[in-house]
Amino acid sequence: MNELKNYLADLLKLIGFDSFEIEVQENPNEKFVKFLVQLEASDDSSGLLIGKGGENLWAFEIILRNILQKIKNDPTWRVSLDVNNYRTIYEEKLREFARKAAYQVALTKKPLELPPMNPKDRRIIHLEIALRSDVTTESIGEGKDRHIIIKPQE
Repeated sequence: MNELKNYLADLLKLIGFDSFEIEVQENPNEKFVKFLVQLEASDDSSGLLIGKGGENLWAFEIILRNILQKIKNDPTWRVSLDVNNYRTIYEEKLREFARKAAYQVALTKKPLELPPMNPKDRRIIHLEIALRSDVTTESIGEGKDRHIIIKPQE
């Protein structure tokens, strides 16, 4: 994983980030690698690296995933990139949103359509709702319109 960590470090330096730390967490059983980047506290340019709604973070992940899959010679490996805990905080907010929506569906017994989401966000919602026995989820739609419906368990 050092090869990919060094690639990320070189990329960050090329973009203009000088002071950062990269932690790598690899889980071979799940074919998953997580990169945790901490930029210097006085550097408020992490937003540039994250992008609007995490778009730049998502793009960097795609690059890292493609390289990792070539290194491992296995297209099933996944990558997550987190900068200054942005993704960790974002995912917790998404899980909280899922819990509140599930509670509403359980209370009203009426299905609830969530707004369109990217595949990673939908996965987080599905996994959070799967912990409950009183509601279930289903993804419907195509492309950018794909979204989740939370329904009461029959």
